[in-house]
Amino acid sequence: MDANQKTPAETDRIVHVETRAVSCDGGEGVYGHPKVYLRIADKQTVCPYCSRTFILLPGAGPDHH
Repeated sequence: MDANQKTPAETDRIVHVETRAVSCDGGEGVYGHPKVYLRIADKQTVCPYCSRTFILLPGAGPDHH
């Protein structure tokens, strides 16, 4: 595998979103982690439990919720 290629597990850890407010539960059902609510301040945020990275898509506007 090339050093720049990502494994399927690493690819699953990157989620592109359209809103600044996101939640994460690890995505493993009962084997996940407690649900946490995160806010994207700039362009991305990382879940403190599973290191899943949420990246704000270009053109996504500010949330007013």
